[in-house]
Amino acid sequence: MAVLGAVLIAQEAPVIRVPVRMVAVPTLVFSKDNRLIPGLKKADFRVLDNGVPQSIHLDTDYSAVSVVIAIQTNQEGRGSVPYIAKVGSVMEAHLVGATGRAAVIAYNRDIKILKPFGSGDVTLAFRSIAAKGSGTHLIDAGMRAIELLKERPRTTARVLLFIGPATDRGSQATWARLQEEAERENVSIYALNSSGYALNSSGAPDAAGAPGNLDLEWLMATLVHQDAKADPLLPLIAATGGTELHFRGQRELEEAIGTMGVELRSAYQLSYYPSSEDPGRHTISVEVSVPGAKTYARPGYVLSPN
Repeated sequence: MAVLGAVLIAQEAPVIRVPVRMVAVPTLVFSKDNRLIPGLKKADFRVLDNGVPQSIHLDTDYSAVSVVIAIQTNQEGRGSVPYIAKVGSVMEAHLVGATGRAAVIAYNRDIKILKPFGSGDVTLAFRSIAAKGSGTHLIDAGMRAIELLKERPRTTARVLLFIGPATDRGSQATWARLQEEAERENVSIYALNSSGYALNSSGAPDAAGAPGNLDLEWLMATLVHQDAKADPLLPLIAATGGTELHFRGQRELEEAIGTMGVELRSAYQLSYYPSSEDPGRHTISVEVSVPGAKTYARPGYVLSPN
C-alpha cells in the first residue's frame, strides 16, 4: 500500500492527517480497430473515482515490473510441468525484461520460494520445478506472493502471475481475502491457465513487434471476463486489471508469455491520490481523448476504514 503522510498546518498546532493511499491504474488503450495506441500524454487521460475527476500522474518512463510467478507443481500437473520448466528464459526475456525483477514460487500443499527478489536466476528456478505432492493451495501461494511484492518499490508495477490450473483446494485464506490484499497493495493478478483451452496460434501477435502495429482483437476478447463459476480467478483478474490466457503446450505457453509481456510494456502507468477518503468500494473509470478508443483498467478498489 502506497502511503502519503501529509502534515496540515493549523492555527495553533500542526495536525497529522490520516495517510492517503495512492491508487495505481495501469491502463491499456485500444483503437477502434483493436490496436494498442502508444504515445499518449497525461492531458489525453481523464480518470474518475466514484464519478469525480482526479488529479492524475502519468509515469512517462518505462515502468520496470516486479513480478512474482507462482507455479502449480502437484502431481496433477505432471503433464504440463515438464514444459513449463523450459520457459524460464522466455519469461525472463519477454515478461520480466532487463530492468524488471522477479521472484518464483512453487506450490502444491506446500509453498516454496524457489527464487526471492534480489538473488537467484529465473531460468534456473524454472528448471528446478517438478510435479510432486498433492494439494492446490493457490490462494495461500497468492497471499505469500503479495507479501513479497509489498517489499518492492512502489514506483514499479506489481504483478502476480499464476501458471497452471485456476483451482484451489485446501488454502487457509479465501478468494475474497486475496482480492482485498491485491487491491490494497496495487497488485495486478494475471494467469496462464492450463485448464482446457488453447491460444489461437494464428491470431497471436509477434511479441517482438511494435505495440502500435499489433492486432490484438483476440486479446481484447480475453479482457471481457464472463464465466467466474468455471474459473474462480476471473473475478480477481478483472478486479485488478490483469489478463488470463490459456495454453495446452509449450509453444502456446511461450506465445502467451510474449503477448503478456507486450501488454505489460504497453500499459500507461496512471496513478492518483483519491480526492475522497470515504471507506468502501470506489469505482474507477478511465477516459481518453482519442475518438473511438477503448480503455482497459482495473474497475475499482476498496478503501478500508482507518
